[in-house]
Amino acid sequence: MENKTEEIRDRFIEAVGNMGESIGLNRTVCQIYALLYMSPDPLSPADIGRLLGVSKGNISINMKKLEEWNAVKRVWRKGYARSLYSANEDIESIVIEKLKTGIEKRVSHMRDTLAELKTSIKSESGKRGDKKINRHYSDSISRMEGLLKHSELFTENIDLLKSLLKK
Repeated sequence: MENKTEEIRDRFIEAVGNMGESIGLNRTVCQIYALLYMSPDPLSPADIGRLLGVSKGNISINMKKLEEWNAVKRVWRKGYARSLYSANEDIESIVIEKLKTGIEKRVSHMRDTLAELKTSIKSESGKRGDKKINRHYSDSISRMEGLLKHSELFTENIDLLKSLLKK
């Protein structure tokens, strides 16, 4: 039977995994981060796999992703040959940077798609098409471009948000 502290830890890990998955992140990545975040001591990949019930290969792949995000760091400990990891506890910066990157990627993709659609509309407007529907499509695309401008403004000023959260 689990003791109360393990139950608390496991519920936290589950909640973080669910939250991350709900915003499009890999559930296991979020659970690994949550485990390291809650752990008072650095953990090895074998420890992480055992505690989460996840394979070594899965842990290895997801640890690389967390390192790319600067969400975890390798820790050296005298007497340990294997790698140990601890969480970067600056969770606000990690989350904000991940949001910024995600928004920028999606905005870029959407801009490319809208440019293609505008080209298609222009090529159709000279033909015997429905001018009313093409006008409606053009207006809709223009409104979406306005939203993208706001999204870009948000990502350009996200460092200000980070600094406000630090206060």
